[in-house]
Order: sequence, then C-alpha cells, then structure tokens
Amino acid sequence: MSFTRRSLLAGSGAAALGLGAAACGSGEAADPDVPVDLEVADADLTGSISLLTPDYVGDDRIVLDEDVIAPFIDRTGVGVSVDQVDWNKLNEKISTGIAGGIIADLIMTGVGWTQPFAEKGIFAEIPADFIEDLGFDESVLASTRFEGKYYSLPQALDMRFLGYHPEMFEARGITEPPTTMDELADAALELTGDDVVGFDYLSGSAGSARQAFVFLLYAFGGTMFSADGMAATLHEEPGRLALQWMLDRMDDGSIDYDMQAAEGQPSPFQQKRAAMSLVATGNWPTWQQMTPELCEEGAVGVFLMPPGAGGDPVMFQGGTFLSISSLSKNKDAAGAFMKHMLDPEFLGIANAAIGKVPPTPDIPPNEEIESSLLTRFALDNLHHAGATEGGTAAYMQIRTNLDGIVEGCLTRKKSVVETLEDMKSLCDDAISRLR
Repeated sequence: MSFTRRSLLAGSGAAALGLGAAACGSGEAADPDVPVDLEVADADLTGSISLLTPDYVGDDRIVLDEDVIAPFIDRTGVGVSVDQVDWNKLNEKISTGIAGGIIADLIMTGVGWTQPFAEKGIFAEIPADFIEDLGFDESVLASTRFEGKYYSLPQALDMRFLGYHPEMFEARGITEPPTTMDELADAALELTGDDVVGFDYLSGSAGSARQAFVFLLYAFGGTMFSADGMAATLHEEPGRLALQWMLDRMDDGSIDYDMQAAEGQPSPFQQKRAAMSLVATGNWPTWQQMTPELCEEGAVGVFLMPPGAGGDPVMFQGGTFLSISSLSKNKDAAGAFMKHMLDPEFLGIANAAIGKVPPTPDIPPNEEIESSLLTRFALDNLHHAGATEGGTAAYMQIRTNLDGIVEGCLTRKKSVVETLEDMKSLCDDAISRLR
C-alpha cells in the first residue's frame, strides 16, 4: 500500500508493502527510455511511488515518514511507500528486483554503486542543468556520473577523517596536528606507550580494511581506476605506499592490528586506549550515548588525512545516494520526490535524524547538525572529500573481494607486491566482463 497523510500520522513507522507495489503510477508498461522531467507542476502529478532505502532504521523512520514524506504528500497528493532494507542486503534486493522486473521508483545506494547500475540501464539519467543549479561541490558529484552523465545525487554523506585527544598531544609536546604523512607517522610513534596506541586505524570503528586502504591511496595521490573506469590504477605506486605505510606503523607498534572495536562497546579511541583514530561523522551519536564527555567543546580535535605526495589533505567520502529507476512507471512523481528530498530544509531534517552530513552547507539552521563537531568539520571541508570508492561499472564485483586481499597483506599472508598483483588481477577480470 502507499502512505496517505492519515496513515502516516496514525501509524508512523509501520511497514509498507515491499517492491511488489513499486512503480504503480500510470499502470502502463515501464519504458526505460522515457526521460526524467523535473519541471512537471505539482498539480499534474498523480499516482504513487516507492522508495527503497538502507537508512532510516528504528525511530529514524518516524522522521522520514512524518517530517519528510508527509509534506510531499500534502503538497502533491502522490502516495509514497517505503521499503527499508539493511545495507548488507541492499545489493541482493536490487538484483532480485531487476531479475523480476519489479523495482522501486527511487533507490538509495552507496558511493561506488552508481556506475554499475547505470551501466546496466537500471538508473535513469538526471538532467545536468538541475544538478548544476544545486550548487553542490564537485567532490560530492564525482561519483554520481557514468560516461559523463548523472545517474545519482548525494542525499546523506558519511565522512571520515582523523581525531585526536588534545591532552595526549600536549603531554608529548605535540602542538599541532600532522600536516604530512611523515609527520603523522612520527606523531603516532611518539604517542605510543603507557598502554596507549598512537593511531587506531584498523579497529573497524570507522570503516573496513578496504576503505582504510582506499583512504591512504588517495592521500598518496592515487586513484582506484582510470577516468573512464576501464583500467585499474589502485595497484600502482600510491597503492604500494599506502600498504607499506600501514605495515610500517604495525611494525613500530603505533598501529595495533589486533585492537578491535567490540560490538556494542566504546571504541578504543573512546576508551582513550588510542591517542589518534580514524573517525566517521556517524560516530557522533555513539559518542553522545556512551562517552558524552567527548562531545564537550575542546574534548576532541579533528584534522584531515595529510597528503603523502605533496598534494592537498583529503577526507574519505561514504554515504547514501539517490537515483531514479529507469523502470519507473511514474518518473514525473519520482523526480518530484527526489527534488523534495534534496531541498535544503529536508536535507537538514533527514540528515540530523540519521547522524549523516548534508551534501551542502547551505541548509537552514539545525541544532542537531550544528551541535556535532564531526558534522561541522565535514561541512567545512566538503571540497576535500575526494577519497571515494568505485569509479568503474565493475565495482560491485570488486568491492567485497578487495577486503580479503587487503586483509591478506595486513596479516602477512601476502607480500605487498603479491597483494598489488592480486588487486590488479581482480579488477582486470571484473572489468573484462564489461567489454
């Protein structure tokens, strides 16, 4: 069923029917070649649409239903059904929908997912003039394109950078955050001792081993793939430097591979067992709940990943991106709801609810966003958010296997040279299937 204003207010958060109700606008057969028209007047919109999302779990769903969807229904009369699925089941959900020819009108996916689904013809092209008018920084748009056209837009970002305990810096005579990778290595070693690890980079509290590698890859001036996505580049010299940097820190004890973030427990950084750490903007709600003292002004310092090749510092960009299905039977309404979700007011409301970062700082004042040190820092540094996964239409066949390859290097099962060869082989094989 689709939500109505009454059902939203009477039972916010109740489950709607899944994708079997998707694309139920006109009743006509879906035509993937019908373009998205973002200029249709609200009065001309009809029917209903469906949204597939991995976000808005638990109480967050109430905000989506009452504060984001309900105003759209009030304004347009278009019904909206929501299918919420866990991130680890999202790819399977989309693939099953594709196979059955029944898929949501709007689909929310992650960074690196756009090119694979655009290449398969699942995502509809989004008019470039609309995107240009949004004024988003190029850093948050780079992963939305395939073959020069736009197929997704950032809706809620998850940024990663480095955090530190100022009192630990002070105790070791470190007056400023590191500005180069060599300085970061020196600081990590200096801060190690007395049951404290200098740098928690691999505990998993802010990302996987794959993402840790990708972050350093960009810091050393590298990329994952060529500009056209048809050749791997992650195995080149910046990739070697990234792997070797982690291994060297493990060798000198400033990174402890065995230090892990236990499920449901404060991270090593929260417990002050680590002086510096990879942190994610999504960590803030956990800090508020488990270690609120870290949320006090001045309790934690943050800085960008320093460059290792004389370039600019970088921030890792993850998050949730919004696309319109090419199979939608109601692209006009789907496009209207996409515009609605990207309105600055609703970007602020939605991101505040799920602890993520709007893709633009140009949003109305929002107390929850402004109270988060991590979100404020991310918004101030969006132009540095160039470290992203993906870049090839073959990435869905690469991403999961890449984790194991990086782990093999970190556990010394493979040498750096062998690891880089395995990376190249994995990517070459996946890309060859595109041709």
